[in-house]
Amino acid sequence: MVADEQISAGWMHAGYPVMIHTKSAAELFEPNDTRTACLWGEVHELGHNQQRSCSEFRPHTTEATCNLWSVYVHEEVLGLKREKAHSSMILTNRKNTVDKYVKGGKNLSDWNVWTALETYLQLQGIFGWDAFKKVFAAYHKISNYPSDNSGKMNLYAETFSQTVGMNLSAFFKSWGWPIDRATEEKLTPQPPWSDHPMLKYDCSLINCREISC
Repeated sequence: MVADEQISAGWMHAGYPVMIHTKSAAELFEPNDTRTACLWGEVHELGHNQQRSCSEFRPHTTEATCNLWSVYVHEEVLGLKREKAHSSMILTNRKNTVDKYVKGGKNLSDWNVWTALETYLQLQGIFGWDAFKKVFAAYHKISNYPSDNSGKMNLYAETFSQTVGMNLSAFFKSWGWPIDRATEEKLTPQPPWSDHPMLKYDCSLINCREISC
């Protein structure tokens, strides 16, 4: 990371090196402070450096999947709970994010930043970080992948399902992902994820209200 008085864009930006303003430089040299404060922005930019086209659905995930690194590093490396690292990670705020998305009709045009991140956090909450590590490893072996978002989202649903040994197609469809029939049929041999976190939302009703399961 390089701190400078004037950088190319924003308060921080990704690249090699990551650029930050000089006012943020002190944060990098106060490791004890990260137990009560955070390095969300810096790790967010490092997360951008890890994004790969094959598993990204731009523009939806551009400012979302990079935050997986922010959550992981704060919890697993710095020992700071996610809700302490960023206010958007407080449970009530996360719920409000999902509620707004569902009530808006689950349009992919609204699936971005914190909303998109929540999809991944729901997966992490059940299957853990190890599942993501295995999914990333699986992608290293994929040389031929679709160029369109729909194809890439189907590939991701298939890859994650095969990694955890469970059919996750219903979960991704509940988020408005364009999961096609071929993907569903391919995952049929896997046991379905019958109690996924989005089941409590019933969008078959006109008002798309939340219900109890």
